Amino acid sequence: MAKKFDIKRSMNKDLIYGGLLELSRNRLVWHESTVSAEYSHLTDEGKEAIIHVVENMFRGLQIIHEQELKEEAKRQTMEALKQ
Repeated sequence: MAKKFDIKRSMNKDLIYGGLLELSRNRLVWHESTVSAEYSHLTDEGKEAIIHVVENMFRGLQIIHEQELKEEAKRQTMEALKQ
């Protein structure tokens, strides 16, 4: 069972990374300075987009955690019934 959740965690990380990478390439989201990276910054739209990505990440983590708890409860119940 743990493998199933490891895969879900990995997929969640890939989705987050992919989302952030795409946002960093979008000029409406990220102003990339030609002078120095120190002058690069999120636009107002970018700040909203990052909040959206983080909220989705938290939702994904919550779902995975709830499923893990459910599976562990089932496992423990089955173990108790075997005894």
